[in-house]
Amino acid sequence: MATILHEADLIQRVPLTSHLSRRAHDLAREAVGISDKSELFSHLTRECGEAVKADRAFLALVHEESGELVIHTVTGEGWTEERRAQRLRLTSSQGIPEPNDVASADKKRDRRGITGYVALTGKTYLTGNVSSDPYHFFFFEDAKSEIAVPLIDNDGITRGVLNMQSVHENYFNEEHARFLETIASLIVMRLLVERYRLREVALVELGKDLSAVGDTGTLMRRVVDVAADILRFEDCSVFVLTPERTDLVLAATRGPLADEVGHATYPLGEGLTGWVAKHGETIRCGPPVLDPRWQGRYEEMPSEDIGAFLAVPIHGRSSVLGVLRVLRRKSNAPWFRMEFSSDDESVLLTIASQIGSAIENSHMLDRLVDTERMAAWGEMSAKAAHMIGNRTFAVKGHLNELEYLLSEKEDRRDQFKQLAASIRVGIFRLEEILQEFRDFVRATQITLSDQDLNEILKQCVAESFPPRSSVELKLNLAPDLPYVPADPARLKRAFSELIENAMSFMPEGGTLTISSTEAESSVVHRACGLTRSRKYVSVVLEDSGPGVPETDKERIFTPFYTSRAKGMGLGLSIVKGILEAHHGCIIERGAPGRGATFVTYLPARTSQGTLITP
Repeated sequence: MATILHEADLIQRVPLTSHLSRRAHDLAREAVGISDKSELFSHLTRECGEAVKADRAFLALVHEESGELVIHTVTGEGWTEERRAQRLRLTSSQGIPEPNDVASADKKRDRRGITGYVALTGKTYLTGNVSSDPYHFFFFEDAKSEIAVPLIDNDGITRGVLNMQSVHENYFNEEHARFLETIASLIVMRLLVERYRLREVALVELGKDLSAVGDTGTLMRRVVDVAADILRFEDCSVFVLTPERTDLVLAATRGPLADEVGHATYPLGEGLTGWVAKHGETIRCGPPVLDPRWQGRYEEMPSEDIGAFLAVPIHGRSSVLGVLRVLRRKSNAPWFRMEFSSDDESVLLTIASQIGSAIENSHMLDRLVDTERMAAWGEMSAKAAHMIGNRTFAVKGHLNELEYLLSEKEDRRDQFKQLAASIRVGIFRLEEILQEFRDFVRATQITLSDQDLNEILKQCVAESFPPRSSVELKLNLAPDLPYVPADPARLKRAFSELIENAMSFMPEGGTLTISSTEAESSVVHRACGLTRSRKYVSVVLEDSGPGVPETDKERIFTPFYTSRAKGMGLGLSIVKGILEAHHGCIIERGAPGRGATFVTYLPARTSQGTLITP
C-alpha cells in the first residue's frame, strides 16, 4: 500500500517521539557547525538513516540544466560506483501515472522511480511493499519498504529528494516522514544560505567596483559580469534612456546581441523592456511570449525558447534612467520551473539601484568636468591668443619690411629671401600651435577596438625613432599580452610623443628602454586609483636623460607647462588625456638626475561582449 503525504497534514497529525524530536534538534545544532556543504549533506543523510534505522539512504539533488536528479550522497550497504553515478531522468511530458495505473507505470519504472515521482509532485511518498508499487524500480533487489521526501525551497521549487529504504515490509510510517521532512528543510535552508552567501560576496565586490569605476562603460560591463555570477541566466542586458528620454538604447550585454550595442533601441513604452522604463515597475514572468506586451524586437534567442523573463527599472533620484533585464532559456526538463524568484528580483533591484547611483554620479562628474573644461578653455584662449599674437606680430613685421624693400629701386634679392624664410618659419610655428590644439581637443575622442599593444609600440618606434640616432633603443616586449580596447591612432600619438620627448633630453646620446608587461591590478590601484576588478597591461619608457625634478612631476602633465624650447607645453597633457580616455593612466617614476621613467597602464580585454558609454 502506498501513501502520498502532505507536509502540512503531517505537522498537524503526527508529533515526533521524544527520540526523533531530540535527534532532529541535535542535527539542527550540528548543522550550524559544519561549514562544508558536501560534508554537511553526507552527515545529515547518514544520521537520518541511523535515526530511522534504514538499511540504506541517499540524497539526490536536481541538476537544473538537464532536469535530472543526481545522487549526491549515499549511505548503507550495496552501493557501487555504477549505482551512485545513475541519474534519474524526469519529464512531465509523459504524464504522472496514478498509483493504480500499474501498466502505465511499468513502462516508466526505469526512468523515474519513487524518487522521480516525489520530485515531480513535490509530495512525500512512502510504500510498505515495493514489489507492488507502481513507481518503484529496483536499485536493490532486497528493498521492501521505501520513503522519499522532497526538498522544497521557499518558491515551491523542488531542489532534491531524500530517500530511505528498508529490507522489511511496512517499515516506515508517518512519524518517520515527519522527521525526514524536518531534516529536508535543514538541507534546503543550507542550499539557500549558500546561494545568499555567494550573492552577498558578489554584491559587495560590485559595490567596491562601482565606487572605483570612473566611466559608465566599464560599469556596465562589470554589472553584466556580476549578474552572471549570482543569477542563473542565458543573457543579461542593460538599456539606458537617451537624453531626450524617447528611446532605450542597448548599452551593454553578455548575450548574442553584442553586435547591436549602441544600435538596438526600444521606444519608451514599447515591449516589456519599454514598459518597465515608462512605468518604473518590475516585470517578472515565465515565457514572455504569453504576455501581450511582448514585442520580441531584439531577440537574444528564439521567443519560443525563452523560459523566464525579469526586467527591473534603473532608478535615478527623480526619474528612471534605464532597464536591467535577464532571460532564462527553457529547461530541458519541462517539469522544472525556470521562473525567476522574488529573491532574484530583489538582487536585480539592488544591482539596478547601484547602477542608477553610479550613472548619476558619472553625469555629475561630467558636468563638473565640463565646468572645469570651460574654465581651462578660457585660460587656454588667453594664452593661445598671446602666443599666436606674438607669431602674427613677427610675421607682420617681416611683411612690412618686405613692402618697404619692394618700394625701393635697388635690387635686394638676398634680403627678400631672408624675409621669406622668416615668414615661412613664422607660418610653420603657427601651424604647429594649431596642430597641438587639434591634438589636445581630439585626445579624448576615441573609437575602441581590440588591439595588440606590442604591435602599436613597434609601429611607433618605426615611425618616431631616427634610424641613425646616437640614442640606443632597447625593446623589452612581453609575449602573449592580452589585447587592449584601444584607438590605435591615438595611442600611437601618445607613445610617439613620449619617445620624442625622451630623445629631446638626450641630445648627446643615451639609452631609451621601452617595455611592455602585464600589471597586477593591486599595483595599478595603488598607483592610479583604478579599479581592482580589471586586468591591466603596462608600458614603461625609461631614458638616461636628466630626469624630472620632484617639484615638476605633477606639473609636467598640465597644459602649457614645458621645459623645452620647442612647443607650447601641450605634449604630455595630450598624452595624459589619451591614456585617461582609454580608462588608463600615466605617472612619472624616475629618479631626478638618473633619467625619466614614464609608466602607463591600460585596461586589458578580459571578457566577451561589447559596450558603449551611455
